[in-house]
Amino acid sequence: MRARQKRKQTVRRIEIIAIVAVVAVSLVVGFYLALNAGDPRSVVDNKQVSTTDYNNLYKAATAAYGLPGQSYLTSVHTLTGLPEFTKNGTPILVYVGADYCPYCAVQRYSLTMALMRFGNFTGLEYMTSAFDDGDYSTFTFANSTYHSNYLVFQPFELYTRSDSTLATLPTNYTSTFQQYGSSSFPFTNFADEYYISGAILDPSILGTMNQTQVISSILAGNTLGSEIRQSANVITAVICETTGNRPSSVCDNPSITALTTSTPVSYTPPSTSSGSELFTTDASFSLSPTRSIAGRTHSGWD
Repeated sequence: MRARQKRKQTVRRIEIIAIVAVVAVSLVVGFYLALNAGDPRSVVDNKQVSTTDYNNLYKAATAAYGLPGQSYLTSVHTLTGLPEFTKNGTPILVYVGADYCPYCAVQRYSLTMALMRFGNFTGLEYMTSAFDDGDYSTFTFANSTYHSNYLVFQPFELYTRSDSTLATLPTNYTSTFQQYGSSSFPFTNFADEYYISGAILDPSILGTMNQTQVISSILAGNTLGSEIRQSANVITAVICETTGNRPSSVCDNPSITALTTSTPVSYTPPSTSSGSELFTTDASFSLSPTRSIAGRTHSGWD
């Protein structure tokens, strides 16, 4: 009799444990589904950009350049008296951002398009800015590789979408970032000759569109697409200033020459002295986890 009761108690315990486990799993699944239901664009985060999206963005970048974008030249500032950032004589473009950053989200479209005119990416991934910071669809450079015969692109996405540390910035890049970028994201340094602190465009223009829809807008040349294309032209013009206007197929485009004749200073060939060669193997510098995002209202803008 006692043995039978014991068996019943054991079975009952197992049933209770099973019920608790099912409830727990259901809660977790329900929370995940609810989270994604409220944040549907983030489901593609950290997934590689599709071949279709990449090819369409490349097409948008290399097709007709459209309006030059002179009004956006005020975003570009000149650095003087500093040795140029170079690697084996090739200018280095340093980008500092964070996955959570909404201004980085919009800047990456123009920056990616500009860089596509000088080379190509592999490993480019989708990303969205923080849910409470616009939730804007974009890309991340975190796991990407860039290939070009004309410049070296060194991106540093320092924090994830959830504000966890993702990378550290080498000490040889921190001085300009801190002094001229106020340690705010995004910051783009063009061979230590020019810099852009903050984003050229306001991220709100992205609205609730996903990456495919934004790329379609650029191809269509509507208002959003035109603004992103013009921003890409400004970045392209600055890169041309650092590469000695190479390649001519890009830098001699009328939309670009209209800007390079307006930039603050003429091109100066990068120094080939060993002192200008910068490498990312130096001791690393980690930013404070406090969010710092630069935009059009950032005090560093002239």
